[in-house]
Amino acid sequence: MSVSMKFVGCAVVAALSGQALAAPLYSTGFEPPLYTLGDSVNGVDGWANASGVGAGITVSNVQALDTQSLQFDNSSTFNSFYSVRRELPTYNGSISASVRLFIEGNVQTNRLYGLYLTSTATGTLGGTSLGLSIGGDGSIRAGTSWAATYSNTGLIGTADAGSFTDRWLTITLSYNNGDASVMISGLDGPNSSFSNNYTMAAGPLGLNLGTDWFTSADRAGVAYFDNLEIVPAPGALALLGLGGLAAARRRRG
Repeated sequence: MSVSMKFVGCAVVAALSGQALAAPLYSTGFEPPLYTLGDSVNGVDGWANASGVGAGITVSNVQALDTQSLQFDNSSTFNSFYSVRRELPTYNGSISASVRLFIEGNVQTNRLYGLYLTSTATGTLGGTSLGLSIGGDGSIRAGTSWAATYSNTGLIGTADAGSFTDRWLTITLSYNNGDASVMISGLDGPNSSFSNNYTMAAGPLGLNLGTDWFTSADRAGVAYFDNLEIVPAPGALALLGLGGLAAARRRRG
């Protein structure tokens, strides 16, 4: 094997190893000094209040992976849905967003927390083009509309009782030139992750971190988001490596 072929082969292996090797297009852990403890993130680092004017969403030092996280307190403001939004960075055909989520164990059955990509840069929950949520009963819902993330039409699985609260979960949403996927991982027990695939006519332009509810009763809860990261989608990295391999083969032939 030539030196160039060996190099390209290594590049393919690196590409297939996934998202961790991609340089972030954007990342945040809601840390100081940019983010102030107890404050809203509205107007900070490109964030803005979205659905429900971002009610009950503040920077917290509780359940932080470093020193701070973003708290969604629906223990009293639980009568509606709330989110904060941010424009996605510029990308070339593929993008993947992941965030860590911690749901307190006393969450009620119908409270939902999720990650949502939107069809416009300033979209709210109603503009969801790809999203995934998990409810207080362990129901995991996902799809290419907001409705899919709060109704049983979007149900892709149910986490085992007690396997998803009081622990850090990871939600990942990916788009790659019309193909889309969702995943939630970090659950305890035999069903440690759930995922599904979709098609999308156009790439997302915005992102929401949000909370919602399934029915009008039993929808109180508190949760925390941390370590949001946006990178090129892993599939695009693999295609880049395979494209290089094909080019090398052409040069050799």
